[in-house]
Amino acid sequence: MSADRPDPAQHPKGTGKAHGLDPRLARNLSVAVWLVAGAGFLLMADFGQMDPLTLGAVALAAFMPATIISFGLLVAAAAWSLSRETHHLQGAVDELRRAVLQREADAGALSPVAQSRLEDLTSAQAETDTRLTMFFSQRARNPALAHVPQSDMPPTHEQQATFSLGTDAPLTDAPLPPADLIRALNFPENEDDADGFHSLRLALSDPRVAPLIRAAQDVLTRLAQEGIYMDDLNPDRARPEFWRAFAQGTRGAMIAPLGGIRDRSCLAITSGRMRSDPEFRASAHLFLREFDRVFSIFSQGADDSQITAIAETRSARAFMLVGRVTGVFSR
Repeated sequence: MSADRPDPAQHPKGTGKAHGLDPRLARNLSVAVWLVAGAGFLLMADFGQMDPLTLGAVALAAFMPATIISFGLLVAAAAWSLSRETHHLQGAVDELRRAVLQREADAGALSPVAQSRLEDLTSAQAETDTRLTMFFSQRARNPALAHVPQSDMPPTHEQQATFSLGTDAPLTDAPLPPADLIRALNFPENEDDADGFHSLRLALSDPRVAPLIRAAQDVLTRLAQEGIYMDDLNPDRARPEFWRAFAQGTRGAMIAPLGGIRDRSCLAITSGRMRSDPEFRASAHLFLREFDRVFSIFSQGADDSQITAIAETRSARAFMLVGRVTGVFSR
């Protein structure tokens, strides 16, 4: 710490001489001055002999000094109150400084080994919270989620390059069935959603769809870190023809209904994260490209009910949110 920093103990809270005049004393003095001025006016005024102009001059001579004195007393009272508030604020600042110094001293008392272990525990806790809480893109409502088999958990950001669900499903040229693609893009509802995990495995074994699934999981996890959960969003529904227009390459105002996310706080938080976090920005643009690519192929053979179903998935809601922030639906 700097040697020339003032000692907080020298400025105890609420102490110090207040400059000015106590408001109660100023108020009493002001009343006394006006009483004296009124008495002087009554003594000097001769209502029977003086004309109105003369009476006005006498009143001015009697009450003008009282007005000036009262104004001075008001200023002195305000200065006294301001001085007291200043001393009180100085005391609060000193209390805060002492607390900060104490925390720094306590932190410095830890050995390097203890600090390292504390940092490791914090990092492990953050990773665990991310893996167990953020995957389903909703607030954890069931403590049993912590017992999901490790092989069925989604990848973290660092594990995506080596993702494995323990399945030996062979790679084929057959496209992923629409129902499985929809369930995979929505991600499993909970640890008992066998169909959801099955569809997720199939999607991850398909090299044409796996990049989108990984990109969506990455974006959903990062949004959840900001407290944004897809299940909490209630976007306006766009008709299938707008989704088909998007799949055919239409951009800008012609597909504006796809940007149906109206939650201003979520839009503001996402926009701020896009500006401040280059990694999130890169992940978001990758997700938008992969969603565009996969959805364009999907829409060619999908009917309106399947288009509507995929638009209700968590991945589609993330696409609507990120797409609106990046201006996909307005340029």
